[in-house]
Amino acid sequence: MPDHDAVFVAIGECDDNQALLRQLEPILAAWPRPVLNAPVRIARLSRDGAYALLGDAPGVVMPASVRCKRATLEEIGSGALTLAAALPDGAFPIIIRPVGSHAGHGLIKAQDRAAVLEYLRGMADTHFYIARFIDYSDADGLFRKYRVVLIDGQAYAGHMAISPRWMIHYLNADMTESAAHRAEEADFMAGFDTGFGRRHAAALAAIAARTGLDYVTVDCAEAGGKLLIFEVDSGAVVHAMDPVNLFPYKRPQMRKVFAAFRAMLEKAARRPSPAT
Repeated sequence: MPDHDAVFVAIGECDDNQALLRQLEPILAAWPRPVLNAPVRIARLSRDGAYALLGDAPGVVMPASVRCKRATLEEIGSGALTLAAALPDGAFPIIIRPVGSHAGHGLIKAQDRAAVLEYLRGMADTHFYIARFIDYSDADGLFRKYRVVLIDGQAYAGHMAISPRWMIHYLNADMTESAAHRAEEADFMAGFDTGFGRRHAAALAAIAARTGLDYVTVDCAEAGGKLLIFEVDSGAVVHAMDPVNLFPYKRPQMRKVFAAFRAMLEKAARRPSPAT
């Protein structure tokens, strides 16, 4: 390793990375420089692991996320196994996704047992996550999904996507086509500290404390006045690459996020080395 002031672990959680994270943990536990984002804490961010960490956090609503084998889903679909037997708070509709999938790949909302069987006929995967679907649409019928960045325990706006579809990802939310939606995202960012961030301050503080990570992102929505958590990730994209002519409000916000990240690194670098 070259000479350095601190180590930041930039490995995200997934099945393929779990062995590497376990391998790094004892090495970095004895590292002679400050370490940010300890591997053991990243390893807990699987979908079911995140539910175990945060499902009962104050101000949070998060349906149980259960990992199951294909055979279990086949039994649910055929009626040989009740949904409640596999999913503690199970009730249709449910969402199903292959383990390891992101950005909506292989993700569906199944309304009933027949839909589960139909889904499996088109999928070759052997392991899946299932969770109860929560309708998070607002009064205007639109869905709003937020990415919040937690840096050294402080929350920052990452982005806001608005869509008539429940399965939202920023790239499929048609934000480039809607000036009204971009204006709403600009308001979200400008008023984050006194608006969204204040409304969900207790929930965001609990996420920071329970994950114990120096840097983590939260994909979430609002449901019944609480923070509905979809995913907690140490490697989600936070960027300033959108066209400035369409998203002029993003550069200032991203500079704020990047400055906070740099300040976190500089703060860690000033900490005494563990060996001293």
